[in-house]
Amino acid sequence: MPIAQVNVADAARVVGALESFDRWHAPWTFIQAVRAAAHLDAGDRVLLEQAWAAACHADHWMSARTLDAGAAAAEHALSKRFAWLSPLACRQLARAASYAWR
Repeated sequence: MPIAQVNVADAARVVGALESFDRWHAPWTFIQAVRAAAHLDAGDRVLLEQAWAAACHADHWMSARTLDAGAAAAEHALSKRFAWLSPLACRQLARAASYAWR
């Protein structure tokens, strides 16, 4: 499914919200906390949901022998499909998705 062009400002807000998550003692709160970022608008949340769905896509996790391999596959796929995501944002998404697949 093709992704529409992403406005630089929208991308920056989403990336900022993803990168700001630091409560890894409670990883299950990741997506709710990022969604709740006050500076995100409805369009930003659509972008976030697209990236989150891609991070959680079963192909990355079902074909991997380990969670680390699944996270690496998810991170790679995110960086290719969502070129506007920073490496840290991709890592954050993949890390959070790995907890969902644990």
